[in-house]
Amino acid sequence: MGKRRFKTEADIARFVKQGYGQGEGSSYKPWLRVQDIPSLGRSRKAPGIKSGRMHHFFSDLEFRYFLLLEFSDLVVDIREQYPLFATSKARDIAAEMGIQYPVFVGTQLPFVLTSDFVVTLQEPGQKKRLAIRTCKYEKDLVDPNSGLWTIDKLDLERAIWAESSITDWKIVTEKVGSQILFDNLEWLHRSARMEEPVDASPDQQSRFTELVLKAADGDRTMASLVRAASTTTGVPYRSGMKLLKHLLWNKSIVMDIASTPLDPTLKCPKLSIPAIRETNRRAA
Repeated sequence: MGKRRFKTEADIARFVKQGYGQGEGSSYKPWLRVQDIPSLGRSRKAPGIKSGRMHHFFSDLEFRYFLLLEFSDLVVDIREQYPLFATSKARDIAAEMGIQYPVFVGTQLPFVLTSDFVVTLQEPGQKKRLAIRTCKYEKDLVDPNSGLWTIDKLDLERAIWAESSITDWKIVTEKVGSQILFDNLEWLHRSARMEEPVDASPDQQSRFTELVLKAADGDRTMASLVRAASTTTGVPYRSGMKLLKHLLWNKSIVMDIASTPLDPTLKCPKLSIPAIRETNRRAA
């Protein structure tokens, strides 16, 4: 199916019936997909580890924040492009705020607002809860031509969620993390999402972990570190590199990934085992 067009309530109802904007986990279908709107060159799709499905993003910022959510131990589900339908209550809220409810271009049909991310969080031993995150570049928030309307729409989005007793709503900007952090997470994510098992037995994996932890003194390159540990344990080099990525992604071993580039040709910083799994847990 190509680009979807909305001209009448029947169009919206048809796509609701097809399941768009509904479901959880692997069954969730985002209201908008990259093929549904004209591309500005920054749209992309990426498979999710937590959800087991393909995710849709319309900016680099959305994709980067998705990586943070994937990496967080608190996040159990990620739903992007989540619809907020123009119910009578939603339109009443807009009227009370003095905001003209948006319509689809060329129609009088009330627009379907979307939240960039509806995130399901779960603290250890606690019940699941929802957090809403919308991604905006700072320049868009202060743009002299569109900034005020952008703020109005964000205020309306926040108020609609608050009406449903969901108040954990925040704006995410490009300052959420460093370029090094995002490059590292993308590199690790590509390996972590692969379904092929690591070509190493549990004993080999355990021994490999011990060796890299002991040898990572900050002076050896990552490639040298992995090659030595792989040779000693009888694990193929490529499997050893993949295993190291899995260990870092799952936080079985930790290092400063926010300020240190992960590159096999560069020196590998010191690695450690987390005393408690708090390191890099929070993203939302």
